[in-house]
Amino acid sequence: MLIGVVGGLCSALLQSGSYVFSRVFIHKHRGSFTLVVFSQLIMGVFGALTIPLMMPFTRYPATWNFALLMLLCVLSFVAGQYGFFQTLREVEASRLSSLLGLKIVILAFFTMLLTRTPLHFLQWIAVILCSVAAIGMNFTGGRISLRGALWLAFMLVTYSICDMIEAELILQMRGSSLIADSTAVAGLMYFILGLLTLPCLLKCRFRFQLCKDVLPYALTWYCAIILLFLCYGSIGAVFGNIIQASRGIISVLLGAWLLHCGYEHLEPRVGRKAWCRRFLMAVVMICSMCLYSYARTLVGK
Repeated sequence: MLIGVVGGLCSALLQSGSYVFSRVFIHKHRGSFTLVVFSQLIMGVFGALTIPLMMPFTRYPATWNFALLMLLCVLSFVAGQYGFFQTLREVEASRLSSLLGLKIVILAFFTMLLTRTPLHFLQWIAVILCSVAAIGMNFTGGRISLRGALWLAFMLVTYSICDMIEAELILQMRGSSLIADSTAVAGLMYFILGLLTLPCLLKCRFRFQLCKDVLPYALTWYCAIILLFLCYGSIGAVFGNIIQASRGIISVLLGAWLLHCGYEHLEPRVGRKAWCRRFLMAVVMICSMCLYSYARTLVGK
């Protein structure tokens, strides 16, 4: 379990760093679509390099089941990304980032339905506490339109399906090392996503400078995903997402550091009330992680 927890925390740290790099890119080029396209292409190259490097340590199952799961994983991820951008049309980015915490509740229900094994009541408490903390970290309030709520639900469900399939793909790998298995699965998935992104170059003109500017984001995100897959393969998608929610705490600390260094164009200033709320939600999030970990020792899962 330790390797999964450490992997999840390191992934959360790298993801928080990648958000900063994404802001730097968007501030310079004024385009989130360009960021997605060129980062996906670069990560596709990373995936192509990763696959042969992992082959001495693991191998992909030559089964239709594995191929179908990989296809479903890629499609659910693409659907989730589409839902994310559609939701952004209805909900502010800061609120949407917090609302992603609801994915933990959906994953808990999916896990319970698919495995037909109910979660311990302490695990449910931990799931609810983590969701409340993730939402409360940056949530600004206000009503969400029906259209926004439907797109939000679609995004959360498709992302949750993707997370669960990722964990299953790693379990089906035939290597002796969880690290190699998770890295190989991440490499294959992002190689496929890179290929699917190639037609987008018809809309975005290729420029070497864009590849150079997006490289810090792509590299930190790709490494974060490898560690995330390691986390899911080790401790499962539900507990993995609870650990991953720590990126909210890390992002707050990173934002405070950026403000201290004078990078206000990357992290807007907020009032003392918001900082107090973030601190309280951070404490709740840490408590939820400890509670879920303790509950696992009681039920053995």
